[in-house]
Order: sequence, then structure tokens, then C-alpha cells
Amino acid sequence: MPEPAHVPSADATQQRLLQAAGEVFAEKGYHAATVREICARAGVHNIAAINYYFRDKETLYAETLRFAARSPLYENLTTEWPATAKPAEKLRWFIGLLVEKIVLACRDRPLWHMQLMMRELTQPSPIGERIAQEFIRPVYETLWAILREALPPGLSERKLHLISFSIVGQCMYHRLARHVIRIMVGEDEQATYDAETLTDHITEFSCRALGLDWKRPGPKPGTKRVSTRGGRK
Repeated sequence: MPEPAHVPSADATQQRLLQAAGEVFAEKGYHAATVREICARAGVHNIAAINYYFRDKETLYAETLRFAARSPLYENLTTEWPATAKPAEKLRWFIGLLVEKIVLACRDRPLWHMQLMMRELTQPSPIGERIAQEFIRPVYETLWAILREALPPGLSERKLHLISFSIVGQCMYHRLARHVIRIMVGEDEQATYDAETLTDHITEFSCRALGLDWKRPGPKPGTKRVSTRGGRK
């Protein structure tokens, strides 16, 4: 069972409230969840603790969503490449990062993280929209910058977006449908779907669909570098 996640710069009571809130919000949603139940699950007897640590229920929900959305992925989005790096190599780096930091790493995170994010995706709130702008949009901006370099000039933004969703969707399927995959192919085969296997398969599939040359493995950042973050040079 995953260990409770640590909340930086938070005392023990605040950590317990955040963990309990995540579980309750994931199970019941924002409107059905009550601060009384959250406090009870956290072992906090005074419901005023919510106001003390988080000001109100809405802020608690926002902080819980932010905590669930946070991932080591976002700490690695900015990278610098050798000047000779090809778009297909950069695409493999992006896919590998997504697979390693989101798809496979989520197996070791509390279940409520994904449950809460999926609830927010299917029943979006204004708070969730802010979280998406803060945590999800930078991921797509990184991918869009790589695709702009890889694809023919003049490609519409609409087409660019559709391609990016297809690539990310291949990765996320192995996270969201892992139980279905296990039923389809069996536990032994699924166990062979490690980070390198998934990264290579999704990269090759995507590159062939886009008409890009692909060779394994992708490059590692070297000494002569250029940045690809946000398409800036």
C-alpha cells in the first residue's frame, strides 16, 4: 500500500487534513463532502481547523487538487538539447518522461490522487480549471513545441492539438485502463510493459504515423545545448 504523501512545509495536523480531504473529495465530490467528515477521518476534533489551515472548504479543495496534480514530471519539463537533436529524439524524451513520471510512478501514489483527478476531469469545476492551467497546460506546451519543430510548416493549431492528444492518450491508457489491460493480456504479459517498452512502442507508433525517422535510444542532454521549452530558442 502506498505511503501517505508528504506535504512540504506542513505540520502533522495539516498533512492529515489534506490526506483525509483528498480521500473524501475523491469518494464523494466537492459538494457532497463535508468538513465534519474530513476532520473525523483526519482524527481532528475541532472543525475550525479547516479555517485555521486552509481558510475554507473551497481553498482546501483547491489545495487538495493541486497536491494530487503535482508530480515529478513538472520538475523535469524544462530541458536543454544537443544542437544536433532531432525532433523524433525529443519526442521520445517527452513520451519517456510521461510514462516514467505519470503512468508508472502513479502506481506508488495514493489511489485518491488519480480518483480525484478523474472526478475533476469528468465533473469539472472552476477550481479544477485553474489547476489544469497550472499543471496540465505546461505539459502540452512542451509537446506542442516539439511537434511544431517536427511537423510541416503551416499545420493548423487544431491539427497540432489533435495529434498531441493522441500521443498523450496512448500513454495515459496504460495508467487509466491498467486493470482492463491485465484482463485482456494477463498479469505476466502486462508485467513486461515496463517504461522502456512503453516508451519505445509509443514513440515508434507515433513517429511512423507522423512520417518521422525513429531510432532507439533517444539522446541524452550533452554539453552543446539549445532549449526547447515553450518553443523558445
